[in-house]
Amino acid sequence: MRRISEAIAGMNPTMTKSQRLLSAYVVDHCDRAAFMNSFELASATGLSQSTIIRFASALGYGGYVQLQDALREELKYRLDVLDRFDVIRDIASDKDLMAGIAMTDALNIKKTMSANSPDALTALATRLLMSARVYVYGQGFAAPAALYLAAYLGLLLPGVTCVNLSGMDALSTLSGLTDGDALIVISFPLHTPATLELLSFANCREALVVTISEGEDSKVGLCADISLISEWGDMGVNGSLAPVISLCSALVCLLARRDSQADRKLRAIHEAGAFQREARP
Repeated sequence: MRRISEAIAGMNPTMTKSQRLLSAYVVDHCDRAAFMNSFELASATGLSQSTIIRFASALGYGGYVQLQDALREELKYRLDVLDRFDVIRDIASDKDLMAGIAMTDALNIKKTMSANSPDALTALATRLLMSARVYVYGQGFAAPAALYLAAYLGLLLPGVTCVNLSGMDALSTLSGLTDGDALIVISFPLHTPATLELLSFANCREALVVTISEGEDSKVGLCADISLISEWGDMGVNGSLAPVISLCSALVCLLARRDSQADRKLRAIHEAGAFQREARP
């Protein structure tokens, strides 16, 4: 989806007075406009609902819902930890906060699953089964998702490394990367130069590069052989990991279904756990 800032910049020379007023409002008050319906946005700007709808169409969106989606996408690039905390602090009660988080996570998990085709995930599972080694890296707050994915991939695949836990800098950890290996990077805005450098290094080594980010045309997605899409979440102290964790879980399950040795590997893990319990006094 085209960023709202890019859409407005492209349309700027031909804007009417009303469109300039609307552009200024959604740019300056993106955090509010993203959660307003067309009537509320019209009231806030003193314009008519029909003007709001025409504005969305003029920017290249299919309707107001698509404009609203673009505004919420823009928030991912703008809101920092303190901004997100202000959002949750303004919610009336603890009960409303919990309900809001649950509802938002459920919606974002559904959107994440719809954004990725089963064929793409199946193809990735097959490629991972053929990889000699798999490295998983999560940027910043996405690090726990990388730990989760690496832990579960490690149940099924040999040579899985979570770069975040290596004890060395990321590039040093990948120093032995070859064209038979795979690198999975989980990253959401803002993507750091270090993350982009990591992807560039993997491309130079001709490894399989997989990204999980906000879109195929994201800065990291453009570096990938396989680009998966995940929502980050609009609520929470710094968003929510629920959508990306669900996507990682789906990938692990698809991989297990395609691994002829999965039953044996999982049975061995179960027996090791049972032995531990029996050995305790």
